[in-house]
Amino acid sequence: SELNTMPHFDKNLTVEQAFKTHAGARRVFARFHLGGCSNCSISETETIEQVSEGYGIPLAVLMEDLEKLFDQPALEVGDAVRLPDEIRSKIPQLAGVPELGRVTDFAAGAYTVEFGDVRLQGLAEDFIKAETASA
Repeated sequence: SELNTMPHFDKNLTVEQAFKTHAGARRVFARFHLGGCSNCSISETETIEQVSEGYGIPLAVLMEDLEKLFDQPALEVGDAVRLPDEIRSKIPQLAGVPELGRVTDFAAGAYTVEFGDVRLQGLAEDFIKAETASA
């Protein structure tokens, strides 16, 4: 359908709007070392195009990486998911949480997943969809 060809991001969006469009936008900017450290903090009021020009990152590259966020395998609310081992091993508090969590909410590209009493937020790539065995 033609709807899928519409870009989600526009070069005239401010950084703040980009973050609201998809939570993963922060990671894209961070990948280019934008806003990830105090030395190169980007102003959230700058547009994507201004950031591209100001930091010498080709606009097409930046836009493509932002759009790719929407190609991620999506999770649905209610899905059972597991934590990747590298996330579980990095965060001591997660050692004791149940293996399977359930997606309870989704907003702006970020999922809320409940593992027992522990509630985590992350992107689709932060969780592994669990193949639920059909009874």
